[in-house]
Amino acid sequence: MHFNREKIKIENRLKIQPNRRGKKNKTTDNKTKILIDRSLKSKKDIEKYVEKKRKRIQKVKINKKHCDNRKFKPLAQWKDSLKGQPVFILGNSPGISFQPLELLDPYFTVGINRIFYLYQPTVLFWQDRQMWRTDRENILSTKAIRICRDVVDNNKIFLNYFLGLDPFRMIGKPHRLYGRGNTAAIVVQFAVALGCSSIVLLGTDCRYDSDGKTDFYGINKDHSKLTINMCKTASKWIKEACPVPIYNCSKNKMWEEQDLKEVIKVLKPKKYGRKYFIDLFSK
Repeated sequence: MHFNREKIKIENRLKIQPNRRGKKNKTTDNKTKILIDRSLKSKKDIEKYVEKKRKRIQKVKINKKHCDNRKFKPLAQWKDSLKGQPVFILGNSPGISFQPLELLDPYFTVGINRIFYLYQPTVLFWQDRQMWRTDRENILSTKAIRICRDVVDNNKIFLNYFLGLDPFRMIGKPHRLYGRGNTAAIVVQFAVALGCSSIVLLGTDCRYDSDGKTDFYGINKDHSKLTINMCKTASKWIKEACPVPIYNCSKNKMWEEQDLKEVIKVLKPKKYGRKYFIDLFSK
């Protein structure tokens, strides 16, 4: 028996819907479960979909207290704020493990990458996206003011700087830095833009230790064969271009190695403390 479909009310007709039940994307980690819409055909569409979902998940988990861009002034307003003060730059090379870093508590320090495993600096500074992927909890729990490259902060919760292409250059703007391959050289630009009177380098050895460690915490899998060469190139640029005195407390052969305690005695920096700097840069 055949029905005349024209006589059936539109709202009573059977509506066939595509199967929207998804499956787990094998490319995501166990902590981020994302369902892929089966209507997506191309690999490019799927990647865009996954990235969009991941950003949404991350935004949900982040508390407002983590938003440094709400608490602190934009980096452009930091210019010349540290006139007459030294800046201590803390890299991740193996040699920094033997430094008495507790002596730096009263002073302005900029720690690079995973320095939080060893010390809590005034500012935590990084440029690689991998930092957020591997150390998100450490970044969110640090006491430091967090500053990173704009393109790696998908959530836009930290203070951001723009990083231009090579070569390294001094333009005097803390929010616009230049050069690739070495974060210490970028932080030197940042420190000079803040108006610092001198720079003290720690943990910028440009070498590995006798046990083969790339960093003070072990082997950094993100290191490449070019890492050491880029460090040496950056150190040469710092020595030639930096307009303020450099004090080297690293194993870096570009300068004579100095003792941190003796450098502090020579500089005699005023002991402001972390709260002073937090208040200085707060809105």
